[in-house]
Amino acid sequence: MCAVLLGASCANRGIGPQGGPRDSVPPQALKSVPENGALEFQGNKIEVTFSEYLQLDNVSQNLIMSPPQQRPPEVKVRGKHLQIHFVDSLRDSTTYTLDFGNAVCDFTEKNPYRNYTFAFSTGPVIDTLEIRGRVYDAWTLNPLNGIFVGIHDNLEDSAFTTLPFARIGRTDSAGVFRIGNMRAGTYRLYAVDDISRDYRLTAGESFAFADSMVSPEVHPHYLTDSLGNDSLIGYDYGPADLLLWLSKPEQQRLYLMRGTREQQHLIKVYFSSSPDSLPSFRALRPSEWDSTATDSGWVDPMPYVHAHYSMHRDTVTLWLTDSIAILQDSMFFETRYRRTDSLYQLEWAVDTIRAIYRAPRMSAKALKAKRHREANRKLELKSNASKKFEIYDTLRITCTTPLMTIERDSIHLFERKDTILKPMSFSIMPCDTLPMQLTLLASLGAGKQYELQLDSAAMHDVYGAPSKKEKYAIQVKTPEDYSTLLVKITPFRSDARIQVLDAKDKVLRELPAKPEGALFRYLKPDGYYLKLYIDSNGDGKWTPGNWEEHRQPETVYYFPEKIQTKSNWDFEEEWDYTAVEQTAAKPEELIKASSKK
Repeated sequence: MCAVLLGASCANRGIGPQGGPRDSVPPQALKSVPENGALEFQGNKIEVTFSEYLQLDNVSQNLIMSPPQQRPPEVKVRGKHLQIHFVDSLRDSTTYTLDFGNAVCDFTEKNPYRNYTFAFSTGPVIDTLEIRGRVYDAWTLNPLNGIFVGIHDNLEDSAFTTLPFARIGRTDSAGVFRIGNMRAGTYRLYAVDDISRDYRLTAGESFAFADSMVSPEVHPHYLTDSLGNDSLIGYDYGPADLLLWLSKPEQQRLYLMRGTREQQHLIKVYFSSSPDSLPSFRALRPSEWDSTATDSGWVDPMPYVHAHYSMHRDTVTLWLTDSIAILQDSMFFETRYRRTDSLYQLEWAVDTIRAIYRAPRMSAKALKAKRHREANRKLELKSNASKKFEIYDTLRITCTTPLMTIERDSIHLFERKDTILKPMSFSIMPCDTLPMQLTLLASLGAGKQYELQLDSAAMHDVYGAPSKKEKYAIQVKTPEDYSTLLVKITPFRSDARIQVLDAKDKVLRELPAKPEGALFRYLKPDGYYLKLYIDSNGDGKWTPGNWEEHRQPETVYYFPEKIQTKSNWDFEEEWDYTAVEQTAAKPEELIKASSKK
């Protein structure tokens, strides 16, 4: 009996919670060779001993060495020891800073030693001055994380694009940066989204720069007690309120990204940005891409290809309409297009696109059903016609495939009065040369009812599929369904432009500022936000900064509150855009929404 009880008692020991509370304490640095803050350092290795076993978290991205080296130091962990080996030689009489960010963590729970830094000097003194500030997106006014901020004691303009920064820092999630261990002097201040990781401005990278020179300073900080006596309690380093406005250059890198053929009858070609000229395409003969192939029986599909360009012309869809071409699983196209070179100059280039279709596995029954559907397919149409038709909208018909023919006499628009349909005149406007959307221009009255009718086979697509008979009921809204918003700005500027935003920081409307106010009509009852930018060059759009012209981005302001509108109400807002600090005015919910986007 005792043996049984003893066995049960022993077994119960493993049932309860094990291991004690979770370790939440990060590792602590105990000692180092040399010491943190060492002078006259002449070696090429540093070893720091911590209070517990370590691991490194993405040290290549977290570690910043200032001044930067061409080849970053090698960092390793040996148990409780952090070892740093410098690959490049260190400069004489220079203060170096190693900022590990959150790379140093304990081994068990990965608790980071946040913002661990190590500084030393190869000379007799260690520099201690510093500057601080924030980096903001010039267009959204959101604080930016992970942006490199650097200084140059070389005051020539060319230093930003030809030399690595003399000292660097990086912004945190609040956009805050700090550049420490600086020596007294005069510097130029820059920021760059350093994609190339060469610590300088490379063509295509987002950037910011300070208009004036920066000189780090230190001032003693005294506290006066109740008896009027001053006592030194520390030092203030600065400047600590520097602001930089980061923006992307207007000219973006242009190159061919990829070509896809997810459906057998169409090929999509993607470019990185909007080209200034349309690309051209040529189908390659089999012998041009396969030395063992023959061109016998080959049919050039290009006379039967319909090219459709997206709104910004950065996506081209090639619709194959020749049955022989469609059945070829492997096709190659040569495209001639404009792309940017290393200096961001546009040049003509030629590339090859592989258009390979891999058909999904299907049973004989499923394949038969698929072919039956394709043989009896109808052209799919959609329209924005509805019983809640916006008073400012235009009637549209959208197709899923490009149109080949439109029978004008088979499309009818009627005004409905009770049960009577009165024919209306209208015109049809294709959106492009390969129409997939039609605009119907007609005078639709507020509060009136209409009906759009399409006869069978009113349209055919490029594959010959006819449209079905369709009927759409239309009820146009009335002015009473909307609100109006009059925005007056002070101080008034004739070059200001005012925008109405939704809850996702998306621009819905834009008007130039006027002395009597910018009037936004027909706003749906909803919550809106306001934004303003100074259109300094008068081109009617926001313009980012330009380094070659040393031009800052156009200034942006946000209205600090949400405006809630109601149906059949007129709202007037007087906005002193200088009353609230520029970086503090943007509503928090907009910062979160646009940051997620």
